[in-house]
Amino acid sequence: MKTIVFEDRAVGQLGLLTAVRPACDLTIGCCTLVEALGHFGPVRRAVRPHLARYLEAVDSSRVAVWGGSSATPPPSPPASSHGAIALLVNARVVPSRDTLVTLRSLVEAGHRTVVYQGDAIAAAIVHLSADGGGPDQAVVDAVLADAASATDAIDSLALPDADADMEMLSLPHEILGAHERTIAGALAVQIDSGRFREMRPGLFAAAGAEIAEQVVVRHGPVVVDANAEIGPFVCLDGPIWIGSRARVNPHAWIRAGTAIGAECRVGGEVEATVMEPFSNKPHDGFLGHSHIGSWVNLAAGTITGNLKATYGPVRLHTPAADGSRGTLHTGRQFLGALVGDFVKTAINTSLPCGARIGIAATVGGLVPEDVAAFTNMVVPGGERTTAEQATIVLERMMARRGLDLLEADRQLLRTLAVPPTEP
Repeated sequence: MKTIVFEDRAVGQLGLLTAVRPACDLTIGCCTLVEALGHFGPVRRAVRPHLARYLEAVDSSRVAVWGGSSATPPPSPPASSHGAIALLVNARVVPSRDTLVTLRSLVEAGHRTVVYQGDAIAAAIVHLSADGGGPDQAVVDAVLADAASATDAIDSLALPDADADMEMLSLPHEILGAHERTIAGALAVQIDSGRFREMRPGLFAAAGAEIAEQVVVRHGPVVVDANAEIGPFVCLDGPIWIGSRARVNPHAWIRAGTAIGAECRVGGEVEATVMEPFSNKPHDGFLGHSHIGSWVNLAAGTITGNLKATYGPVRLHTPAADGSRGTLHTGRQFLGALVGDFVKTAINTSLPCGARIGIAATVGGLVPEDVAAFTNMVVPGGERTTAEQATIVLERMMARRGLDLLEADRQLLRTLAVPPTEP
């Protein structure tokens, strides 16, 4: 069976969260969609051109810069005389336990079908003939060649609608709610895998995890992946995921709904937040209801606001082309910051409710709600960070994790640093 996850045209609406990584490589719950789909076998990504070039250049020589596998699956064996099926999944689908159950039922039924969420295609099952021909094979080839046109290609088959429902992301802040709804079920899947041993009530750990005796688990589940380290006098209020080789410093308070990615360094107070792999928040300071990209460093005293002084729902304000500011009603009472990959904060930085910090930005002091990518707030005059400067910092951070910077990383930053063209 072939499994392909594709980015449709609407992926751009997810903004800074998916500038550096495919949407299917966002951590939601405790895993990415690519990782979740791995239950069906090797997964092939059909993504935007700059990311496709990056994955091709890295091609299993190292993990991708966002922490996920960069390997391209080997070609599938030829279909049997009865043919084979291909599972096509939209990269914006939330990798919840319910999603996996739905996809499993579709795969087991094996019928040609499509799942719509509104006007978007969430998933489809198509049939591949033994000789590699036929309209379904042509659609698979079209999706791999141009993911943005996947919806049109799949629509051309006029597949029967499946009676199924899958949650999808449409706007950046929706990732927070999706994560909160998903983490408990995702942890249950991890526990059921048999990789984790219950060390004490509510605390599950994989081989090599080091957990100090003085760690307090007030309620679980808390799931700790291989070779992670939790120092003494840490308070854990599950559900919590702590990724492989992550480190939680002594006296930290990790609160419900938090997922700490592989190789992260964490201290202070963290609540209902995802930290993608390789990021640092090692010192005191509150981080709540936020999504933090990879290779981010939150300096000592960095604090997020996650609740308005009025206790009302958080609204996001975005500049329009005519100079006005639009308002997006999130409907969320608790909303912290959405922080892109490669972001750095200075000491004592304050991030307001609903802050959106673009990739490779450097911020300090009282930060505006919306910060453009590659902005440098800590240099007089607000000079823009160059791709070369961002690359130097990334290389230094990677060295601390025992990783080498690749030419592909350098080229990716050069591509991302090019200012968008005016409409």
